[in-house]
Amino acid sequence: MNALELQPVKAIEKFLKPVVAPFIGQVMKAIATAGKLPKLAITKLQQLLRTFLQTRESSLKNYVLIGSYYISKRLLVFILLLILVLVFFIFIRPPKIVNKWFNRVPVLQENSTKLTTFSGSGKVVADPKAKKDARYVGDLVDGLYAGKGKLYYDNGILAYEGDFEKGQKSGNGSLYDEQGNLLYKGAFTADAYNGAGTLYNEKKKIVYIGEFQNGLFGGAGKLFAPNGDLLYEGAFNGGMYNGAGKLFFSGGITQYEGEFSASLYNGAGKLYDAKGLLLYEGGFKNGSFSGEGTAFYASGMMKYKGQFLVGLYNGEGTSFDEQGVPRLKGSFQNGALTGAGEAYDELGKLVYKGDFKAGVYEGLGTMFDADGAPLLRSFWAGGQVSLQGFIGLSSKKVEDLLGKPAEVTLQDDSVMLAGQEAAVDASGRAAPAADAGAAGGAGTAAGGAAAGAGAAAPVGVKLLLSYPAYQLSLLVEPSKTNPKEAVVTSLSIWGSKPLALLQPGIETFKKRSEPNEAGYSVLELEVGAGAGAYTNSYYKGDFLFTFTHFNNVKEAHLLQVSSTK
Repeated sequence: MNALELQPVKAIEKFLKPVVAPFIGQVMKAIATAGKLPKLAITKLQQLLRTFLQTRESSLKNYVLIGSYYISKRLLVFILLLILVLVFFIFIRPPKIVNKWFNRVPVLQENSTKLTTFSGSGKVVADPKAKKDARYVGDLVDGLYAGKGKLYYDNGILAYEGDFEKGQKSGNGSLYDEQGNLLYKGAFTADAYNGAGTLYNEKKKIVYIGEFQNGLFGGAGKLFAPNGDLLYEGAFNGGMYNGAGKLFFSGGITQYEGEFSASLYNGAGKLYDAKGLLLYEGGFKNGSFSGEGTAFYASGMMKYKGQFLVGLYNGEGTSFDEQGVPRLKGSFQNGALTGAGEAYDELGKLVYKGDFKAGVYEGLGTMFDADGAPLLRSFWAGGQVSLQGFIGLSSKKVEDLLGKPAEVTLQDDSVMLAGQEAAVDASGRAAPAADAGAAGGAGTAAGGAAAGAGAAAPVGVKLLLSYPAYQLSLLVEPSKTNPKEAVVTSLSIWGSKPLALLQPGIETFKKRSEPNEAGYSVLELEVGAGAGAYTNSYYKGDFLFTFTHFNNVKEAHLLQVSSTK
């Protein structure tokens, strides 16, 4: 054989020998220390290898013909040993750098001693025999999840992918359900949602996007309805609306804009209807109107402006009609005017000022005419005039309610009812009210009696207290139970305007045999009362009401009220 034919083989051997030689010593050492093999077999193998490797290649017996080339048997052994070394260090016991090159991680059993001391990238499994069923894949520090990693359910579905710290989800990551649907994507701290994130439902639609605190909505965020419509936008705390925010109807129309607490309207805010029209603006407490506020009609006109409590008008306020005209003003309770207040007509003119109860006149109040002048000052009950409320009041109480009378007239025993002293002249006209006191023949004593009107009247003395501004006279005399106290025993109304207000309610009957709608019953009608006059008398409870009419005149010119007791 030509020596040149062997040169390529020798060249290969010369090139590979320096590479393989360092590994041969390690292989020999590993074989020598393999305690599991019989010592004799190891010794024999060592001798064979030593003889084979040290024998000089001086004949063709040391070569193998492969194709057109003779390959050294020693070279083949070197190549085999190299392959074994590579297999050992790549697949059996690879160093970290090799695992990194091949993107491989060590497999560690869950709750094992080895795991508790391991740091680096690894795969944690519940069963070491089922290496594919990973519990965790990623970075570990002293056996705890730390850094980037993936956590899996028992069924192998990805449960979480993201950052870890000390075995807990901390940092940014994505959480999935057992079907692989994305539940949450965002920031974590100590296994809970903390920071900016997005929450999804099972249909992969956004439920919430914004800030989280300890797994609950906390901070600025947006909450969505199942159909994807924006439900709420604003501040959260503890998973509930808390702070400034907006609540929306389906379709994006604002329902409420303002302050919240515990998911209820609390603080200043605006409430709208489903069309986006403003219903209320002002204070809220626990979801109800409370404090200073303004309610509106659907037209946008003010309905009420003032104080609210538990959703109702409570406190000082003014209610308006749909044209924006103020109709009631004063102190409200449970939605109705109760206490001191004022009532206005459709033009905004004052018609009543006084006491109310549940929205109707109740107590002492004054009616006004179209010009704003006092028309009638009286007691009221259930929205109706109750002139009998004056009967039995002390003269001092009368002055507290009506002020000092314009005139006090001493009356003799012949005067039974206030107003009877008003003379009727031959023409059938009443004497002027200013002359009423003189008609009784006792006007000369008025000056002396006026000073004592507010005090107890002498026994048997009757005093007529006149209030021309209200066209009202009150007769006071000593009380039957306490002679030292002067009390009202009768009264009279003589003005045409107040009488025009009072007469229809008392004298209108559907059936004379039955009480009318106001509760008055007929006593006697058209009783002669001097030349050209007659009286109609009615009763209600323990009180008598007598109208004096001129013949052929429908309107009464005098009303007298007294007690039947």
